[in-house]
Amino acid sequence: MLTYFVKYYYNFKDKSRDECIMLFDEDFTDKAKGTRTGHAQRIFRENKHLEALTIIADSNRVDDATRKRATNDNNKEKNYGHE
Repeated sequence: MLTYFVKYYYNFKDKSRDECIMLFDEDFTDKAKGTRTGHAQRIFRENKHLEALTIIADSNRVDDATRKRATNDNNKEKNYGHE
């Protein structure tokens, strides 16, 4: 889930649930896409998206590219004041 939160961060943030489900590249079932989208969008509703990016950036459970992207997205969000 951590990798997908970062990969689809701006979709989860800006798009509707149905749009997010359609935009997945992976071959998940629609139910799985809906679950991932629901969990991610809840993070935004609860205003925990920056905390989530920080946790992912510090995680040893994701690859370097995901950590770097999480750090970049977090810095971008903080610089633009989208907390």
